Amino acid sequence: MAHEMTAKWLKAHCKENGGYGTPELNDKLYLHFQGFDRIQNLEAYTGLKSLFLEGNGLEDLEGLSACVELRCLFAQQNMVTAIPPSLPVSLSTLNVSNNNVSHLRNVARLVELQTLQASNCKLKTLESLEELRACATLSTVDLQNNEIDGDPEAMVGLFASMPKLACLYMQGNPVVSQLRQYRKRMIASIASLAYLDDRPVFPLERRCAEAWAAGGLDAEKAARKAFKEEEAAKQRRDHEYLTNLRERSRAKREALAEKGKRALADLGLSDSDGEYEPEQEPPELVAARAKLAQYEARPGEEEPPELTAARASASLAAAADGGAGARTRPWQPLGGPGSSVGGSTRGGDAVVPAEATPDTTPEAIDARSEEPRGEGLTPRVRGIAESSGRGVRGGAAGRAAESDETNENVEPVAAAAPPAVLVAKVDPLAGAEDSTCLDELD
Repeated sequence: MAHEMTAKWLKAHCKENGGYGTPELNDKLYLHFQGFDRIQNLEAYTGLKSLFLEGNGLEDLEGLSACVELRCLFAQQNMVTAIPPSLPVSLSTLNVSNNNVSHLRNVARLVELQTLQASNCKLKTLESLEELRACATLSTVDLQNNEIDGDPEAMVGLFASMPKLACLYMQGNPVVSQLRQYRKRMIASIASLAYLDDRPVFPLERRCAEAWAAGGLDAEKAARKAFKEEEAAKQRRDHEYLTNLRERSRAKREALAEKGKRALADLGLSDSDGEYEPEQEPPELVAARAKLAQYEARPGEEEPPELTAARASASLAAAADGGAGARTRPWQPLGGPGSSVGGSTRGGDAVVPAEATPDTTPEAIDARSEEPRGEGLTPRVRGIAESSGRGVRGGAAGRAAESDETNENVEPVAAAAPPAVLVAKVDPLAGAEDSTCLDELD
């Protein structure tokens, strides 16, 4: 038993599918695959714009006259035999495919119709399509897989009379196989055609089809060659345009850069291309770092990275000159390994005998300041200082001075400043060994 399209059912169906309970507020109505055998109770749905009736058992399309704003009607896969005259004239899309339609009668009154789909129907003659000539706005026609037969030239003339026809499906009809060079004939005859059956109509195909219709195969070959030459020339023009555009942009950038350079020159600034230029180090600092790089770091201490880089540079320079590379000397206290000053060290303080403690009265200090350099020291300390060959100089300066006597390749440096007065701390533990180097006595 067929499902009946009642007003109550329609209202409930609208609510279930996100519509409105008030009929005139609905602009879409989905009634496909519901088993209806006729259309009824749609008089209140005056605001409908799209109606889906696919997959029902409808035998006609009566009952839609009240839907005056209807734009799209999808009624495929039913049992409709004809297009009724009561369809709203506002329709722009009509799909009656897979029905029993045998004639396209009453389509001429649909003055706003743009898309007509009537494939897999019962259309058999070209006369059943005559009303298509009156559809001035029709742009898409799907009539494939029907039984349309007749004069091929009449078919060409029929579709050529439709001024806005852009998409046509006619494959699967007997009349198509009767027309020689079907595709070329249709493309050359219908100037607005952009899609025919299974593929689009490209510009090259249209040029060749029109040339073939005008002058035969030779004209088609000439048109194809000319089209390819035009495309190649267009590509060359595009390439030249992009190349010139790039060159103009480069010249503009260079002009701006030159302008910036002149502006910097006017301000007395140097152009560094946006890069930071570090200041050159004084030659004295470079020479001192090179000399310090000849010695290893003090045990337990980490040397500065500048000395490491200077040592690596010296090794590379020596290797480039054919030598074995620069060699470093291990750190050792001034006076040589194992040297001591009167005793051992404890807590970093030098231990000297009690009797060697210098007089710290003001008169004694003034007297020592007038003595020759080195006479204010105890005999033991003075002896060690003299044995080092550089008085009381210690630390890196003492080692650098010592290297002047043993390394002939090192340039001598200026004489060091006179040493300061040596003041040694006194340890009450007399007689203990003292291995303190002069670095700690400075």
